[in-house]
Amino acid sequence: DATYHMPPWHDWYQGRQAIHDFFKTVWNNYAGYRAVATRANSQPAVAIYAQRFHDPEWRAQSLHVIEPAEGRITALTVYVGPVGPDLFAAFGLPPVWTEPEA
Repeated sequence: DATYHMPPWHDWYQGRQAIHDFFKTVWNNYAGYRAVATRANSQPAVAIYAQRFHDPEWRAQSLHVIEPAEGRITALTVYVGPVGPDLFAAFGLPPVWTEPEA
């Protein structure tokens, strides 16, 4: 089963159902999300931009580092505030996302 943890917080979740239940409680805190694929320490990663209700900006929210094994996710390390958004610059990502021109 996968493990989900969020440095610098001490919270962590073990197993599909526990991780699902956690996401179910927090993802509704925002009006929407944008995910940008990247890599961290040779691992696949996703930078998440979130849009708060009544705020038109997509702001850096968290960095999700994925540890895959045998076609499954075995660990998900998520860097959230205050650390997560500050890491975006190291990945060449802006603090506020704007949609690319078509």
